[in-house]
Amino acid sequence: MKADLDRLMAERALDALLIFPGENEDPYRTYLSNGALHSGLVIKRRDHTPVIIVNDMERDEARHSGLPVYTYDDFGYGELRRTHKDDPDGIIAAWYRRIFAELGVAGKVGAYGVTDLNTALRTLRILERTFGDALQFVTEQPRETIFDRAYETKDADELARLRDVARRTSAVMRATREWLATHRAAEGIAVKADGSPLRIGDVKRHVRALLHAQGLEDPEGMIFAQGRDAAVPHSRGTDDEPLRLGATLVFDLFPREPGGYFHDMTRTWCLGYAPPEAQAAYDAVMTAFSRSQEMCAPGLSSGQVQRMVCELFEAAGHPTVLHTPSTTDGYVHSLAHGIGLNVHEAPYFPTFSDRYTLQAGNVFTIEPGLYYPERGYGVRVEDTACLNEAGDLEMLTDCPYDLVIHLES
Repeated sequence: MKADLDRLMAERALDALLIFPGENEDPYRTYLSNGALHSGLVIKRRDHTPVIIVNDMERDEARHSGLPVYTYDDFGYGELRRTHKDDPDGIIAAWYRRIFAELGVAGKVGAYGVTDLNTALRTLRILERTFGDALQFVTEQPRETIFDRAYETKDADELARLRDVARRTSAVMRATREWLATHRAAEGIAVKADGSPLRIGDVKRHVRALLHAQGLEDPEGMIFAQGRDAAVPHSRGTDDEPLRLGATLVFDLFPREPGGYFHDMTRTWCLGYAPPEAQAAYDAVMTAFSRSQEMCAPGLSSGQVQRMVCELFEAAGHPTVLHTPSTTDGYVHSLAHGIGLNVHEAPYFPTFSDRYTLQAGNVFTIEPGLYYPERGYGVRVEDTACLNEAGDLEMLTDCPYDLVIHLES
């Protein structure tokens, strides 16, 4: 969690963290800025409070962070633009020289953030030329960065926000289920009151309206996929497809509060009835889902839970990534991932590693699934859970698990 950053910096011999400015949404910037939304620069020295440097137009937004806030012109940015009017690299070099001198930035600096790759690379090269041996800009192994480690556990404030987003997301999922049940069945498809087909695009538009009413946004784009598409885990679905009776519908919803924390949940539904093969797969998935919840506890390797699910499915005759790593049938992904300011973050649940040990403060999905594209169906069930302050598994998602949605005839 965020309170661990200074300890983690010391362990990694990092003297400062640098988040580049940029117009992109940036979870690193949001994390260090206590949720304040801005496009500025953030610097954290070890054992010091983070400092925000923003365009003057964003100074009030940045102050919502409760952190020290400077403007670009506190370091002479406007004057440097006039002095170096035809030398943008010179502006960057002089500006950062002033910032680092004023704030005492020295030693090993980790650079992070979400910004244009060309801009970031160029800026780093300018800084390396400017500061020479006085500063060392370092990189870290992906999924093992200081932020990955900090994200792995949530503090009380983060848990409260995640519970709230879960409550609102669950309400949207329940309302969607209830709305689908108001439609009629006719000639093998779901139809609206005027007799026209109910299409996947209609469902997504309705869901977006429900999200808006709950103060949530859909920046990553929900999954509402049918039949064969439901058997390709990240297929978003085909908007102009009518909803067919008996086809599996995988509805994966992962909205967030604006600029903040995500929730992630999935339900699989069949309208009208469930074919026997889909029902059998669903029953197997629900067994894996329940066993996973029973197993998740502090001190356990997340990889052990993933392997348990693989072995459970394989015993029932389904291929999995444990012994058929490249399979596109059966169980084709890992059981879970952490969630927070990112849809996917630590802890992860790898098949062949015991890198992650479950601990209080973890927030993660549980999402077993079975997929058979050539048979035309896929099944996934997903809730978000946390190991709460007491170390107990707490399910944050609240929505029925019934496979069949009965329609009006």
